[in-house]
Amino acid sequence: MHLSESAKARVGLFLILGIGVGLVALHVAHAAGDRESLQTFLSGNLIPMLFGLGVFVGGLWLRRRGTDGRHVLRVAGWCALGAVALAGQTALMTVYQHGEGVEMSHQIYVFVNAASGGAAVGFVVGFYDSRQRVARETSSQLSRQLGVLNRVLRHDIRTNANLIHGHAELLAEDLDDAERARMVQEQSAELVKMGDQAREIERLLQEGDVETEPVDVASLAETSCEQVAREHPEADIDVSLPDELVVRAHPLVESALRNVIENAVEHNDKETPRVAIESLDGDRPGTDLVGVRIADNGPGIPAGEREVFERGYETPLEHASGLGLWLVNWIVSESGGRIRFEENEPEGSVIRLRFERPRAARSDRASSAPAAGGTPS
Repeated sequence: MHLSESAKARVGLFLILGIGVGLVALHVAHAAGDRESLQTFLSGNLIPMLFGLGVFVGGLWLRRRGTDGRHVLRVAGWCALGAVALAGQTALMTVYQHGEGVEMSHQIYVFVNAASGGAAVGFVVGFYDSRQRVARETSSQLSRQLGVLNRVLRHDIRTNANLIHGHAELLAEDLDDAERARMVQEQSAELVKMGDQAREIERLLQEGDVETEPVDVASLAETSCEQVAREHPEADIDVSLPDELVVRAHPLVESALRNVIENAVEHNDKETPRVAIESLDGDRPGTDLVGVRIADNGPGIPAGEREVFERGYETPLEHASGLGLWLVNWIVSESGGRIRFEENEPEGSVIRLRFERPRAARSDRASSAPAAGGTPS
């Protein structure tokens, strides 16, 4: 069964907090039930109790830190493994002592003490193991992104520059050729746009782990549509968004919206490019993902290109046309969102951009939901 990230986080936190609470409760019961000297209490009960309490506090810290669900679950696994391993080792030593005729008092609490130490060690090992995995994943993703950037800069810019150079030479021979002059203008504009996109990608990569923030994507989409409409008056852009649609996203999310809308117009082969933007709020009941749907009547995104974006890297034979949709893909990913490419009916393409609601909005939504069996007021 495939669990969502939030479900993994809940299961992992339940295990960690349960282990911590259970161990502390056993230590408290031991301390309350036996009369021990202060030295015995400090060395034999208090320190292991602090290990159990540390596991509990560590679980709360992971929750507050917003650690990914799969990493929380991994820490929980290490925590449980450490507790079981040390308790099991202690049990084997106890069996050996019995075989030698040595009787050990309070055996159950000896096992609890060992489990507390093992759980604390397992938590620390699991946390650092998860950090190493995150570092490796980030490094791998960065390598793929730089590979795409390198290929585009080497291939696309060189191709466009060669076209500009060739047409410029022909213009020198025939200054009355308006078509070649238009070609030079278009290719020059494309180079400028590609340079802007490369700068935004550089900013995205250099800033690293930027905190997502509440963003009104409805307002940003309206602004982007107005800008694209001014640059392409022949386009018919229909915007059907609520007055406000707040999500958590990367600060560069406006660039992602603008690039999707620009692509829908600029790569459209119709005399009147048509673009429709609407809200995805509530299109997936039971989830906290909302966003926008951008549909056009153009030739659509080739299946090969869609596979490239889903795979996350390019090959010499399979690659995307330009940087625009790569930039969109990476910004949405850094926002913790989802991007989906579909075919439009009867023609064209659809791009869905989904983001998480802000935490306050999710809480308000949950509190406003009617109780089971009741009716909304």
